[in-house]
Amino acid sequence: MLTMHNPYPILKTACLKKILLTVLLLLGSVASRAQESMPLKPVKKNYFQWELAAPIKQNEAFGEDEEQPFFRPGGAYLRVGFGRRVVDWMSLGLHTGIEWKSDPGLVSAPVFGNIKIAPKLSQDDEVRPFVSFGYGKVFVLNKDRFSGNFLRGNLGLDVAVLSENEERQKGVLSVFIEISYYHFKPEDFDNLSTFNIGLGYTFL
Repeated sequence: MLTMHNPYPILKTACLKKILLTVLLLLGSVASRAQESMPLKPVKKNYFQWELAAPIKQNEAFGEDEEQPFFRPGGAYLRVGFGRRVVDWMSLGLHTGIEWKSDPGLVSAPVFGNIKIAPKLSQDDEVRPFVSFGYGKVFVLNKDRFSGNFLRGNLGLDVAVLSENEERQKGVLSVFIEISYYHFKPEDFDNLSTFNIGLGYTFL
């Protein structure tokens, strides 16, 4: 008796190969265009950065009082970091800081590695969009001082700050939105995710 094999695993594998090939071709095209618009030699510069941010929460009093804003700040963050621009459009660094969250009343200090990608989209190179990702540990400084894992993702705009004679770029002013995730080890403490709005400055 002849038995028919199920064709779906084969079709699924073929589709995955086509998708992977398409992604590789797109990445190759983006890389070739980036090489045309960016200098051939990597720009290696150290940087120092600070960030101010505030977690934004929905205001519970908005429904009861129309004069109340829909969102309200839920704390304040101050972070600093240093690292190196490995190429003109990518930097790697180590960042830390201190964060206060009004609800649930946490004071914490994240320590994380950060990667930032800011492609050049125009010839003047004064404004660039960027995306950055950070991963590391967070240490709670109150509430029995426990720790956990930390993850963040940023999306924003970089604006070049030029020297007085406008011959070189001395810094970068950044505005961004951020999603931070805190995975704490104690099972009786809820994990946190926050939506943040921030401002930063990078010294080059």
